[in-house]
Amino acid sequence: MNSFKKTLIFVLFSAVTLVSCKTNETKKDAEKTSEKNGKHNVLFISIDDLRTKINSYGELKMITPNIDKLAFEGLQFNQAYTNIAVCGASRASIMTGIRPSETRFNDFSSRASKDTPNAKPLNQIFQENGYETISYGKIYHHKDDFQEYWSERDDGQIQSDFQDPASIERINNAERGEYGKKQPAFEYPDVDDYAYNDGKITKKAINKMKELKDKNTPFFMAIGYVSPHLPFIQPKKYWDMYEHDEIELADNVYHPKNVQNIAIHAQHNSAEMRKNYLDMPLEGKLDDDLARNLIHGYYASVTYMDALIGELIKGLDDLDLRQNTTIILWSDHGYFLGEHGFWCKHSTFNEAVKIPFIISSPEYVKNKTTQSFTELVDVYPTLCELTNLKAPTYLQGKSLVPVLIDPTKEIKTEVYTRYKQGEAVIDKDYSYTEFVEGDKYLGNMLYDNHTDIKQNIDLSKMKSSAKIVEKYKEKLRIKRAEVNKDPFQKE
Repeated sequence: MNSFKKTLIFVLFSAVTLVSCKTNETKKDAEKTSEKNGKHNVLFISIDDLRTKINSYGELKMITPNIDKLAFEGLQFNQAYTNIAVCGASRASIMTGIRPSETRFNDFSSRASKDTPNAKPLNQIFQENGYETISYGKIYHHKDDFQEYWSERDDGQIQSDFQDPASIERINNAERGEYGKKQPAFEYPDVDDYAYNDGKITKKAINKMKELKDKNTPFFMAIGYVSPHLPFIQPKKYWDMYEHDEIELADNVYHPKNVQNIAIHAQHNSAEMRKNYLDMPLEGKLDDDLARNLIHGYYASVTYMDALIGELIKGLDDLDLRQNTTIILWSDHGYFLGEHGFWCKHSTFNEAVKIPFIISSPEYVKNKTTQSFTELVDVYPTLCELTNLKAPTYLQGKSLVPVLIDPTKEIKTEVYTRYKQGEAVIDKDYSYTEFVEGDKYLGNMLYDNHTDIKQNIDLSKMKSSAKIVEKYKEKLRIKRAEVNKDPFQKE
């Protein structure tokens, strides 16, 4: 991005933060509004693979004016985490309100209906309470997961929606990868916003909202954007918003100092990208040209998705539905763009587990951020309280409504996340991961969240860290016991 664009974004960002918004509304006022306007709608916006390195989170590298605007219109959670950095498991977890474990929700192929058949998923509880439940795009990883509780759904994720004839020809002639023929990692043909499926579902959602308003029907509408998941595919105008030569590469492409091999090899080898996309080396560091192309493609894909979200929310506003609709925007996990030599997700490092998370709800705070820790497992009880629905007793998260009333309030001081053998507990001071397989201990790592936010130095084996490691071992032991407990087991 050229310097003028960076300056413009910074000026706009600074100006909007000066807007005076009404704050500190009470829950009682919100309930009165809900009663007056009927059932409270929910617009549930899912984004695949979105990291927190966006403007509203303080990093001016990507053009995201609409997500930034949504943050100004609601509450942005600066310490939000996924419970597992892989799509299928993360989505099964948020939809059921149950944490992933070693035996439940632990892989991209996880099914909520298989791992937790006794759960009452979000689409079910809303449907049972008189809501139209709509699913467009990628919500569950499998489109037929708990499908009976959608009033309407489409074909789910359409990830490889290539439009460039040159890309299609390359795929036709490509070698086979892990899940089919290998594909280009990016493309940017000169097509309109509705050529790709993310554009199509946006238009479909706006039309559906109009239909539901005409019928005076409350809705739980889940819109799942695949962008910016690989392949990075978007119309050319979004690629052209960035100056290619000014794209910055990660400044820590090396593995953390002192880190054990288990922390690298048990969790992450960028296999998703290396095994399924063309032009990727199977091992080793990517050359700078390829890395810059991938980062450029990711940025452009994010900006395309941001434009669609802006159109979606404008559609809601134009229909005068905003005053009785909660918008919740979340990502299933973060994303590496070369940090530590990694690409994609699949780990417990910050790039993989920290996520953008915003709630804009009538009568609650606006233009605020919070440092209160939260996890995706908190979404289910939050939506139940916002819509006055009785939450299932098995839920493992906590409602965030107290934080929506007072952003300085802390409902928890630490979070739990995992991937494969790795389990982590994270608080304001440290990120601590242990690698275990059954009862077998494989290793650990510890990072200081004050002095080493990029996690470049593993402190776990330093003598000066011995007491800290013991403290966090105990924290994680307690969390592990909570997670491994059957949520449906009666006391």
